[in-house]
Amino acid sequence: MTQKQDAQLKKLGPFNLAQAREIGISHQELSILVKEEKLHRMERGIYLHPKANIPREIDFQIAYKKFGPNSAVGGLTALFHYNLATQVPKQTWVLVPPEKRVSAKGYRLIRTKTSLNVGIIEGNGYRLVSIERAIVEGFKLASKIGERTAIKAARIAIQQKQTTLKKIGMMAKDLGLDSYLTKYFEAIIGAIEG
Repeated sequence: MTQKQDAQLKKLGPFNLAQAREIGISHQELSILVKEEKLHRMERGIYLHPKANIPREIDFQIAYKKFGPNSAVGGLTALFHYNLATQVPKQTWVLVPPEKRVSAKGYRLIRTKTSLNVGIIEGNGYRLVSIERAIVEGFKLASKIGERTAIKAARIAIQQKQTTLKKIGMMAKDLGLDSYLTKYFEAIIGAIEG
């Protein structure tokens, strides 16, 4: 590996084989570099330079590399990221299209027909649902994350002025999930006023 390649890999953060090839490093060379401990293998097909600047969102970046550009971090992971849930997710929750048929250790895939282009924030090497979408999806996934967690997340976000009930309502409408918000509307209002 040349100094230039070394510097490029450091800048990338988590990277995959295609990105290594763009820099001029073959699959065989990658294997040798991992064996020599000059690179870390994060998981199958995903690597990291040992001196790379590791962001807080590294798990999100790895999920993006693993599941592709039509995925987004969501569910309990997003609620936790926005400090709206106290329960630390044991897995990274990722929204993927319904045809995505992959099981991966450390990930909880949420197959959704809901658009993965609405309420999505493009981060540095990852995609994450917006705070409003995280709350609306929380109601949709209430059977998986718990009704109390979903209601509490909405209450905290509104009380801390991270969003408004109007913005949450608009997101629910844009996603076609207004029925979930309607179902919990009184509980949200009661929690805010109470």
